[in-house]
Amino acid sequence: METGSSRRAAGKSSSSVFFRISQLCKLRSVGVFSSTESRKPTHAEPLEETLEEFVLSKLFSSISALKCGYVELQQAHIPYEPGKIKAADEVLVSQLESLSELEHFYVEKQKGEFLEFEKHQVVLQELQAQIQAKDAEILGLKWEIEELDCRNAEMMKLVENGSCCVYKELTPSVFSDVFGLTYKSVHGFAKLVISLMKVSGWDLSLAANSIVGSVVFSEKSHKKYAFEAYIFRKMLSCEEVEWLELDHLNQIMSFGDAFDALMHDPDSSYAKFCRLKYLQVVQPKMEFAFFSNLHQRMFVSNDGHPKTSFYRGFAKMVRLVWCLRIMACSFIPNAEMFYANNGDEYSEDYMESIVNLKINYVEERLKVGFTVMPGFKIGDNVVRCKVYLCGMKFSDDAQ
Repeated sequence: METGSSRRAAGKSSSSVFFRISQLCKLRSVGVFSSTESRKPTHAEPLEETLEEFVLSKLFSSISALKCGYVELQQAHIPYEPGKIKAADEVLVSQLESLSELEHFYVEKQKGEFLEFEKHQVVLQELQAQIQAKDAEILGLKWEIEELDCRNAEMMKLVENGSCCVYKELTPSVFSDVFGLTYKSVHGFAKLVISLMKVSGWDLSLAANSIVGSVVFSEKSHKKYAFEAYIFRKMLSCEEVEWLELDHLNQIMSFGDAFDALMHDPDSSYAKFCRLKYLQVVQPKMEFAFFSNLHQRMFVSNDGHPKTSFYRGFAKMVRLVWCLRIMACSFIPNAEMFYANNGDEYSEDYMESIVNLKINYVEERLKVGFTVMPGFKIGDNVVRCKVYLCGMKFSDDAQ
């Protein structure tokens, strides 16, 4: 019988629709609309309603009409009236078709919103990349400002009669002063590098381990000393360098800004040393991560000195390292550089701990984790190396 098959089709269709849309009905209270209102088109766009509110409104309207139609269908059987049965059956089929249209409308709308969401995600990622680049630039500028603030304090140790003079008489004491200034400069540049690494998403723990091995740091912040050690190793590694006379050193150091000294003589020994060390210390992978290009590296490779805050900060550090190296080679005999090795016993005569030791370390045997800044022997005088120490209780731990 046509009526029976229609009813079976209706039951199957309504079950599928109700199952897929049932999640929308949870914890919602929506009024029931009349069967007359329910016959209005279900595909109209809501003006101020959300998609879910619109769908739920039409869903419950159709369900109400289905309920009324079903009641009319039952009533048409007693007494049996074929005309009313047919009319009620048509109402049920119409409402099921409306539900199917509603389902199709909802699915299509969801697909459209998902595609729009993906577009926004792409835009968001681009904006985040731009923000990272700006953050790196801001960090560089902040560091440059800090360095400018500290410059006067540092230069006071070298200023005499209005010009920057490294020495009055080259002595181990003067060398020790320059040694201390050099460490502060490397410390400042390492701080900038670490900030840029964080912004660029580097794994600092992995990077530190690649430099000093499986040394266990007593505090997370101590990983910065591994990067300082890396810079010192690169800066103080021995290459053939065109050394200047000690008297000429004062001319380079007389400039208030290290970059001005480069611009005064771009092919000086200091300028050549600066270019050489930039290419060694700042690896291509590192530079690209920081700035998304290798423009500075190419400029330096072509005997240039880029006028960027990052390179200016690098040049300031390099000048003091360059000064320290020339002074070390000016003693007769030359100052001898030395390192403490991993696992060496701590010796106060030759080593200085880079961090303040905790009380519970005092009674323990302390061993060298790694050398941060090498020391120098000048005849019978010793400028102690700076080391990072590990207690015995950490010796069997895994990083």
